[in-house]
Amino acid sequence: MNDSDIPIDIHTNKLLDWLISRRHCQKDYQKSLDLIRSKIKLAIVDMPQIDEVEDLLRKNVFDYYVCQRVLDILKKTDRSSKNIFGQYTSKRFQDWQEILKLYEKDNIYLAEDGQQLIRLVNYEVPSLKRLQSKYEQQLEEMERSILTQQKQSKNFLNEYNANCKKLRIEGESDDIRKELFDQLDQLPKRIDEIVKKISGLKPVFDYYQTFLQFILPSSIECLPILRYLLVNGNTSFFEFKHRRKPDSIEEFHLGAFIQQQSCQKNADDILDDDQIDFGDFSIECQTIGEKDPNKIESIEIDWNNCAESTMKSSIETESNVARGEEALGLLLNTEIHNRFLNELIEIEHFLLSRIAEMGSYYAIESFLFESAPTIIQMTTVDDLEKILSTVKEFRSEFESPSIKALYYMKNSPKYVENLYHKLNHFKELSKKALEKANDLERKRLNLIQNHSDIGPQIENLIDRTKSIQKRIEEAISKKYNNRIVNIMGGVQVL
Repeated sequence: MNDSDIPIDIHTNKLLDWLISRRHCQKDYQKSLDLIRSKIKLAIVDMPQIDEVEDLLRKNVFDYYVCQRVLDILKKTDRSSKNIFGQYTSKRFQDWQEILKLYEKDNIYLAEDGQQLIRLVNYEVPSLKRLQSKYEQQLEEMERSILTQQKQSKNFLNEYNANCKKLRIEGESDDIRKELFDQLDQLPKRIDEIVKKISGLKPVFDYYQTFLQFILPSSIECLPILRYLLVNGNTSFFEFKHRRKPDSIEEFHLGAFIQQQSCQKNADDILDDDQIDFGDFSIECQTIGEKDPNKIESIEIDWNNCAESTMKSSIETESNVARGEEALGLLLNTEIHNRFLNELIEIEHFLLSRIAEMGSYYAIESFLFESAPTIIQMTTVDDLEKILSTVKEFRSEFESPSIKALYYMKNSPKYVENLYHKLNHFKELSKKALEKANDLERKRLNLIQNHSDIGPQIENLIDRTKSIQKRIEEAISKKYNNRIVNIMGGVQVL
């Protein structure tokens, strides 16, 4: 095989070293390149106003081959500047002709192409590809963030709707505060509906009263509020207080009254900072018979967390007309309400104690209660558990979150404001999260546009790399009698 048949393989990173070592280029080629570029900057100031030249100026890429194209254009535009010897006398033509000669001296154009090839292969194209990958990663992260914000917005809205549902308000109007005040007018009706079921507590009242009378023969009044409700129902507070029925009851709008109060009073906040608090009816009770089986101790209830009543009755006690708070139902009075809850809790703990006693010491119980009234002897553990279930169910209705909130609203006008701000806070958080999601969506669309723009840029650079690599291979091939020249690690790695 002849040497001319052996291809010349040159690695891209070693291309400039190879050109210098073979004396095709000088080591100080960069100085010549800087000189050429400074001359190009001066030469482009004086150019003919034609479309092709303007297109070259817009691209702002001037290498040896572009300069050749400029000179070809000037040969046509400056044809009139030829002298008798056929030489161009135009200064701009001579400037570009000089630039080409400087390029060809010591193969500066070849060094420049090698420099550009290395920069494209090692830096520019990989940099754009990294940017493309970065855009793709940012798009993925942004899509996740959008979903997260949308989910948060939905969660806040669900929290808002859940709290509105607990309060039995729609929450769709702009004036949530008015909806809250309007709910107060529904409180008497809702309490009346619950009290209608109070007859279900008659068996437990009879059992408890009989049990106390058997254990403590001395006269004792138990569960006075429950006794009154079983006999008279949820009468007006006037009737309970004065022990007589009023001749008339003046209409009293609780919601409007509290709304007026809220404009005048600044009470302490009841709500915690993180979530809507519908009240803490925590009870501390002693188990009946824990210390002395023959003595029933009073059950102490801690109502420090309950809001104290802020309404004062404007009642003329001498008259027989119920006005103000006395016109409302008995259980709408804060003190009576708390006493009634105490009685329900007292019954619950009594029943729990009886169930525990009858289950553990049934034989002893049978002996001790041989002389007890029939209702005590005939009531089994299962019966007590059913009664206990009835009491718990009744109490749970009376202490539902919406009822608790309404009592707090009634007792403290400032509570309505705090409740309004908490509800509105959930709504605002949902709105802000949604706005952030929309903002991220706009950024995502811009990022998609940038990502789509970078693809053609990479393709253009790769095409340019191919062109430069091919020019270098052809130029070197001519210097070695048209031997095959292969630039390794060039456009192939892209």
